[in-house]
Amino acid sequence: MAMGVVVVIGFAIATYQIWSNDNALRDRGRQASATVIKVHSGKAGRTVVQFSTAEGRQLTALIGQGDGAPGWQPRVGDEVPIVYDPQKPTADVRDARAPENHHTAYFSLAVTIFGAIAVPIAAVALIRANRRDREG
Repeated sequence: MAMGVVVVIGFAIATYQIWSNDNALRDRGRQASATVIKVHSGKAGRTVVQFSTAEGRQLTALIGQGDGAPGWQPRVGDEVPIVYDPQKPTADVRDARAPENHHTAYFSLAVTIFGAIAVPIAAVALIRANRRDREG
């Protein structure tokens, strides 16, 4: 039960952070040109880019989950237009060619809601089963 609560709280925090980052990119995002410096392989592979802020700071960031341009297969050395948050420039960035979306935030929210409903139901079922075992 306690582990379920911890997992639900973890997903709730992650959902808030993802949603906040998406909104920050939409509301105050700045565009820059970035160079792909690393591509992580696998289904959930992430792309690491290096870019310069408007103030000239050279930074490294990840393109967020689901924030890459549709059909784009990144390779080291590729130039990609990105949108970054000037208040948190090292947070996840978005490929400027990608449509704005909240897919990852919606998925995380769905898992949070499912867990918030399922954990109490499972806890009640376990308590009842334990009570029946002691009585019978």
